[in-house]
Amino acid sequence: KAGNIRSRVLNYFRRSGDNRPRIPSLMARVADLDYLVTDTEKEALILENHLIKEYRPKYNVDLRDDKTYCHLRIDLSQEYPRPVFVRRPRDDGALYFGPYTSSSSARSTLRWLRKIFPFRSCSDNLFRHRSRPCLYHQVGSCPAPCLGRVSPEEYRKILDDLILFLRGRKRPLLTALRRRMKDESAKLEYEKAALSLDRIRAIEETLEHQKVSRLGEKDRDIIAYETRERMTVFQVLSMRAGRMGEGRTVSFNHLFPDDGEALSSFLVQYYSDEFLIPGEIFLPFLPAHSGAVRELLAERKGKRVSLAVPVRGVKKQLLLLARKNARAVLRQKLSGPLPEEVLRQLRDRLKLRRVPRRIECFDISNLGGSSAVGSMAVFQGGKKSARDYRRYRIKTVEGPDDYGMIFEVLSRRCRRALEDGVFPELIVVDGGKGQLNAAIRVLEDLGIDYPDIIALAKEKRLQTGRVVRDRVFLPGRKNPVLFRRGSPVLHLLMRIRDEAHRFAVTYHKKLRRKESFTSPLDRIPGIGPVLKSRLLAKFQNLEAIRDASLEGLTEVKGLNRGLAKRIASSLNSPGG
Repeated sequence: KAGNIRSRVLNYFRRSGDNRPRIPSLMARVADLDYLVTDTEKEALILENHLIKEYRPKYNVDLRDDKTYCHLRIDLSQEYPRPVFVRRPRDDGALYFGPYTSSSSARSTLRWLRKIFPFRSCSDNLFRHRSRPCLYHQVGSCPAPCLGRVSPEEYRKILDDLILFLRGRKRPLLTALRRRMKDESAKLEYEKAALSLDRIRAIEETLEHQKVSRLGEKDRDIIAYETRERMTVFQVLSMRAGRMGEGRTVSFNHLFPDDGEALSSFLVQYYSDEFLIPGEIFLPFLPAHSGAVRELLAERKGKRVSLAVPVRGVKKQLLLLARKNARAVLRQKLSGPLPEEVLRQLRDRLKLRRVPRRIECFDISNLGGSSAVGSMAVFQGGKKSARDYRRYRIKTVEGPDDYGMIFEVLSRRCRRALEDGVFPELIVVDGGKGQLNAAIRVLEDLGIDYPDIIALAKEKRLQTGRVVRDRVFLPGRKNPVLFRRGSPVLHLLMRIRDEAHRFAVTYHKKLRRKESFTSPLDRIPGIGPVLKSRLLAKFQNLEAIRDASLEGLTEVKGLNRGLAKRIASSLNSPGG
């Protein structure tokens, strides 16, 4: 981006022009020049951002993580609002809090908050059809609005307190709670007063562990930019309501031709979500086109955004803290080989045909053959690609037959690959020679010879006490390949193996939980989840449904006489 494109381009070709060591590497790859004209610098920034996302050039900042952060949504237009996490906020009149970079931490915090501010957690559909209170009500984490055990006014007071807490206004909340507790005591409502006292103590405990910055209760981000050798790191420290919150590190395995341009591009991409933009951003230096960047961020946020370079005091100390974190990340990353180097080592060590930039690992999970599932974990460029993970429910294999299950899962995966043309460079199966042979048979049956294939067997302890380390089995080779402990190549293979195992076990447990809650109603053709829920809502239990008349059954919405006869026949038959 430049006001004078001719001068900017010539600067790269003059001997006395840009002398940074990275520029010759850039110029050696230039094949052609083209340009686009925009009316303003802001339009140029937006255009650059779109082009980077489309073409992903090596020498530009490209934040490739497309996962959006989670937000907490509360729709106050409902009579009994339910706080719920969403990925994409909408302009729908609801309240949104966040974004939260760690979904698991945010959900854990909300579970803790429900103990202080009890609110409903069931879906709207379940809320409308519930006939008895849930377990959360029994443990004091839900006031059971589904059964009218709390008035809309009382429930709204709870939500208002929660909202004050989420906004960081804890001291005004404490003042309101203390006043409310006195009023409740004066009215001899001692049970309510005790609940208010519990909330006061819980909030006071959080205040003891969080000290507000001397800069006041303001949202701000502190960004450090560090480069060394072959790496670049952006470190973002976030302060919300004056308190230090979560941090995020974004690293690149190369240097950028222009630091100002890199920082400018990073800001435009990182703050693509309006909810992520704070009112103030501290930077080590102003980015290129800082006025246009400031204008663009303010337009997205709908408020003024300040870009500042601190030179002294507390603000400077915060910037130095972010820089210290960035340097620590650089030291850690530079102490080991780059992912691309590890992939080349993997190719050379196992004599693969290509560098395995896409690796797919398969695992099986079952309990004596029941609830059998398979999983596929995917690593792209040495890093996990969760969006490409897949899970498979075993359909054709009966009993505990791991080899048959691997054969089924890989057959389904490879048939899909033949359709869409997406093949990995390397297939890894969790197991030993048996699993490897089953996988090889799939490729032979389908006439596929492209992906390399290996099996990774877990470390095990023999009865003699001797430990057999993780081993890699290769086609056509009798003895396994062993790696030294701490090998980056082995570490990569173990990571993807563990990811496939985790993904398979999670799915297996989910199916087992689902199957453990099945009832005779699930086996009756024509009875789906909706009709089952309506039957239980009307009759409360299975015995009452079994004893009901045909007329009583047909009173359930959506249930005709033929289906009622089928239910009566099935439930009253032996074993029903």
